[in-house]
Amino acid sequence: MRSVRTTLLLNAAYSAATGKDRTTELALLDEAENHAGHPSEVPGLFTVEATQARVDVYRISALNALGTPCEGVKIAAGLNIDHMPTPERRARAWTDTACMWHVLGDGPQTFAALRRVEQEAPQEVRRPALRTLTSDLLYGPARVQGLREFAVRTGALAA
Repeated sequence: MRSVRTTLLLNAAYSAATGKDRTTELALLDEAENHAGHPSEVPGLFTVEATQARVDVYRISALNALGTPCEGVKIAAGLNIDHMPTPERRARAWTDTACMWHVLGDGPQTFAALRRVEQEAPQEVRRPALRTLTSDLLYGPARVQGLREFAVRTGALAA
């Protein structure tokens, strides 16, 4: 049940962040972090993972939603996305990281994260939000090698 509770806390924290309620968001994330890493009381009953990495990904996403992505840089630096259990989770983590770097104006880091999304789950970079992010990069001030080809490949730019 702890893993389910942790998942609920993470979702509530993100909701609080989108509502710009920083105090509630941080309290819920801290509570989720306290529950993370504990095994399910009934092994095999729940397949929901409640790891520190998952809490960290939600924290980055919530900080993006609050408009304070700079606070996520240190978290992202300590996050080992490659050890996450599924391609979908890894793609989600790279997506949140790409969004963080994009808001911070770091085109090369944004593009590096987008390429990792594509490696993990190619269909994800074709979603409208990531195509828009790719277009923003393409028409932004930074020139990033390989971006134009990526934009065509992912549907952000017509061939």
